[in-house]
Amino acid sequence: MTGRVTGPVQRAREALASGLPPGEVYAALAAGADFRDTALVVCDALGIPRADAEHRLRGTEELWGDFAPGDEELLGELLDLAAVFDVHVTLDEPGEQVRRLLGRSMGALGGIGSGVASGIGRKLATGRLPEAYTVLVGLPVRGRGDPARYRAELIAAGELLAAWLPPDDSEAAGRVREARERCARRDPSGTRPTDPRAR
Repeated sequence: MTGRVTGPVQRAREALASGLPPGEVYAALAAGADFRDTALVVCDALGIPRADAEHRLRGTEELWGDFAPGDEELLGELLDLAAVFDVHVTLDEPGEQVRRLLGRSMGALGGIGSGVASGIGRKLATGRLPEAYTVLVGLPVRGRGDPARYRAELIAAGELLAAWLPPDDSEAAGRVREARERCARRDPSGTRPTDPRAR
């Protein structure tokens, strides 16, 4: 039986297809290879355009000199955390409408920590709408925010999201249902949920 010789991009595609997350694929391929070039290989395998991948990597250039052979796993985790391997998705119109509503609810918060904002932004960009919705429902509205608009956007998003989810995704449906119930208990003029257990 003759072995098939494959290039690094094909090996990355095969590893991703097997279910390995991008950070782990990076760690496996980066051993003995150029760290930056390997990041571009993984991005290529994920379908991220080269110009976009180069742009993302420019924000991580200070990392390359700090790592040595043996650090591939840690570097893969850091690149994943830096959103280098995020695959941005285009949704159908109902999904895009949910994404817009969730984005507007963020704008009504009156401010949000940069780390939280980055995390929500990644979830929205990669189409993880149930995760973004769940996080947004739990955030406090600051003094300069608009609690009524924040709640209205989330209620509308929750209704659309519940209808948009695939019928066989019971786990996501359960998370969204719980978050919608929490959202419904929020006081439209304030930031705290109205929970009888808190009385």
